[in-house]
Amino acid sequence: MTEAIYERLTEAMSLRGGALPVVKSPELTALLEELFTPEEAELAIKMPVTAISAETFAKEIIGGDVNGVGGILETMADKGLVFTAERNSVRFYTLMPLVPGIFEMQFMKGEVSERMRKLARLFDDYFSLTRATARQSVEAGSGAHAGFPFARVIPVEQEVPPDVTIHVYDKVSAYIDQADYIAISVCYCRHHGELLGNPCDKPKDVCMSFGPQAKYVVEHGFGKLVSKEEARQVLNRCEEAGLIHCSSNTSKYISFICNCCDCHCGIIQSIKEGIIPMGAVSSFIISVDEDACNGCGTCIDRCQMDALTLHGAMVVRDGRRCIGCGLCISVCPTEALKLELRKEAPVPPFDQRQLRMALISALGQIK
Repeated sequence: MTEAIYERLTEAMSLRGGALPVVKSPELTALLEELFTPEEAELAIKMPVTAISAETFAKEIIGGDVNGVGGILETMADKGLVFTAERNSVRFYTLMPLVPGIFEMQFMKGEVSERMRKLARLFDDYFSLTRATARQSVEAGSGAHAGFPFARVIPVEQEVPPDVTIHVYDKVSAYIDQADYIAISVCYCRHHGELLGNPCDKPKDVCMSFGPQAKYVVEHGFGKLVSKEEARQVLNRCEEAGLIHCSSNTSKYISFICNCCDCHCGIIQSIKEGIIPMGAVSSFIISVDEDACNGCGTCIDRCQMDALTLHGAMVVRDGRRCIGCGLCISVCPTEALKLELRKEAPVPPFDQRQLRMALISALGQIK
């Protein structure tokens, strides 16, 4: 009976979109059993794809007590399984996809316990399975480079030349200025790695949420509110540490900024592997001034994408690997590197609805 519940939950999760395919497997079942109680799984199965209030859900879909259903949904929100936000004095709930969504929420508090170590192992087992499944699809020629990126790279803003027209969606400062709420949490990727015995020396308290996502994060204990100035200071600290800014792949507004390292961040690793790219490149690409370059190689160590190599006394860029983050520019002593607009640069979906539709459509290619 319980096994059947989690099989149905697997089917329900496949309708949520997200960056990874939902692969029916013992690994996924074990993960879902640890995340959801049977009672929570039953509710999750019946939740519509769109947001719904506890009252409507109880009265029109499951026929249960409103207070009882609302209590379970709030518990699921506290556990990072369900997103909730208030509109016109009514609270709505949405079941999150595994990635981005449930995975990130489990590790944003920075908790260390035996259960968290178990969850980290279960997620790692499932991620290994999905990577292997995608790789087999590529090798078979049936799913090469399938998927749609839920995130995108945003360049270091001050490294964009002043004479270059920059879209609003490429300006981190614009999103900070317009945000009503900004929250900071622990980097879930680096904390996940730490729980697996693979720590990172980069800053951890740098995961940023914006708007309704930030409000949810704070209300349910996954992070703390910060001011706009504090948010800018976090970004500066990340740039100094050589971390890549990755935001949600939308233009109207963003819900998060991850500050990523290639040793732990799934977004950057997926771009490098090119199997199921979870992140889109920025609108820019690095160019090298051959006359100014002195061949010191400092930028090569700075680049996480292995896009720069030294040929003799000259740095050479690999345009297939450059994501246009701009981090290499700040360490160049001769100002030989600059950002230029990328030809046919990707344009992000307008809002979360368009992004969700793109993700659901793309996942159909790799099932």
